[in-house]
Amino acid sequence: MLFRFLFKPREPQFALEGEVRLRSLGPSDADAFRDHIHELHFENFRDRFNGLVSDEWLDKYIARSLNEAIVIGAFIDDHLAAVAELHTGGSIAEGVGESAFSVSSDWRRRGLGTLLLKALLRVATENDIATIIVETGAQNHAMKALARRFGARMQMQGDQSVGRINVAEGLRLAARSKVAQRLPSVAASIGDMPSRASATM
Repeated sequence: MLFRFLFKPREPQFALEGEVRLRSLGPSDADAFRDHIHELHFENFRDRFNGLVSDEWLDKYIARSLNEAIVIGAFIDDHLAAVAELHTGGSIAEGVGESAFSVSSDWRRRGLGTLLLKALLRVATENDIATIIVETGAQNHAMKALARRFGARMQMQGDQSVGRINVAEGLRLAARSKVAQRLPSVAASIGDMPSRASATM
């Protein structure tokens, strides 16, 4: 069953209402994570994965991420609207984390990406990660702008735009950001976010 992804038409964006809740995601959240990915409109799905992927590939990716990475979800009224991932280990250098972000198409440009990046910065410093790598497609202008806001200098490497965020500098810039003040109440148990040890099974 390849490419179950639906080419959804654009719909009006909704106002951000209710409480935004952040929490870490684990293997039991695989279905919610998958549903979130399948809510992305075509261009947002393409930006997230640099093209289309099969359902089998996506399921393996979700399982690996939820078992091996630190994954934070942003919920709005119990609906998973955005996800941030921080991958470490393997071929990734010590003290470095590779990030990945997805925001449901109907909730974009509402500050959720900024909120999640702030959470990721805090988790990074608590896990002795000094640098966060951001890699995205050249056409993903929103992600590039978000990374630059936190100190990344984006440069083309092949067909990807890649930048590095110094975590200490990113936290300093995050403290100056006004985006969270424009969001509704945020119930974020960031202090309870997992370390690499507890996030890896």
